[in-house]
Amino acid sequence: AKGARLAKAMSTLTIAELIASGKGKPDPDAEVPQAIRDEIFNELKKNPANRTCFDCTAKNPTWASVTFGTQMCLDCSGIHRRLGVHVSFCRSVLMDKWTYRQIYRAALGGNARAREHWKRCGVDPYQKIESKYSSNTAQQYKRLLEKDVADACSRGLTALPMAQGGSAAAANASAAATASADPFAAYLNGISQPPQPVQAPATVPAPLPVRTAPPPAAAPPPPAAA
Repeated sequence: AKGARLAKAMSTLTIAELIASGKGKPDPDAEVPQAIRDEIFNELKKNPANRTCFDCTAKNPTWASVTFGTQMCLDCSGIHRRLGVHVSFCRSVLMDKWTYRQIYRAALGGNARAREHWKRCGVDPYQKIESKYSSNTAQQYKRLLEKDVADACSRGLTALPMAQGGSAAAANASAAATASADPFAAYLNGISQPPQPVQAPATVPAPLPVRTAPPPAAAPPPPAAA
């Protein structure tokens, strides 16, 4: 029962909270909690390129190629499935379960990166799907992505772009957890902060002396009478 409660509590943590709690390096083949899956894909949707299907111009794609880390619409995902999982393995970003190894591919790939690779190779990223993913361009990109995913599997969640901006949040979460567990540690942490420099008050220049006009010269005495 205790293990079930712990698992339930862990399933609701954010990426920053997992990192702060020391759970930021999960088993790459473990199932990703729904909260983490949704957090990652919500962050990916902030990039305009991921709000359009990688293979056509349909808006708000809800499927992804795990193999290439790209997001696509339902219609294009059907074509991917016909190609076979050995060419492109597809998952729903809203309904399906993902492993960490799989979701690292989506987080480190993305439509913008893949599209830039196709263009750099002089290939139209909107070419016909059947030939697009069997090309040398696709195989080169898959090898590049696999290298990054292997690194993420060894480093854990800190390797994800959305975790880089959350490092401060992770540090704050860790400090909060320490403070709640040990008030004395919180006190020490507070007094260990470097003092802020005291800004000297602005000096006001002394007023200039007021120059007064000299008194008028006295009139000369009248001449003596003869």
